[in-house]
Amino acid sequence: MTEPRSVSLAQDRWITDSRVYNLIWLGRWLERAENIARVTNAAVLRVERDGGGAAALDAALRTLAASLGIILVDDADPAQEIMLRNESSSILQCLRNARSNATQVAPVEVVRAICDVILAYEAVDPASFDSPRQLSEAAAGVMAGLIGVGQSVEDTWFGREALTEEEIYHRFAQ
Repeated sequence: MTEPRSVSLAQDRWITDSRVYNLIWLGRWLERAENIARVTNAAVLRVERDGGGAAALDAALRTLAASLGIILVDDADPAQEIMLRNESSSILQCLRNARSNATQVAPVEVVRAICDVILAYEAVDPASFDSPRQLSEAAAGVMAGLIGVGQSVEDTWFGREALTEEEIYHRFAQ
């Protein structure tokens, strides 16, 4: 059996590739969820500002879905696909993927913070996405929840002072 490849922090301190991979993807999934929420919110606010109705909102969300790689059938609700239903690119799926990566590398407080966002988000009634205001509020709720996740990461991994090399090793490598 071969040893896993590793990244050296110092001569006798290593982080395995799998841990580095999970750390990177944890950040990428959280960032993607936040970006989708921000762009969705911006699209809704633009349609409201321009005085567009339901058709304008639907068109804006269909354009957004296409840019995310979400293929919509004619009768699919783009808001529900972007927010909850799409198995590869919805905000909910991004959060679930982040949780999966977090369970491999993050302290339990970070995993709980991500789970709290998921649970709050799953409690939102998908039918409410028909209203631009409620769609905007749902997107803003995700962004607010992710601020809490970021704070949890800050508190559990970094704290308020600079970390010593020993602290970095104990927090990330073990």
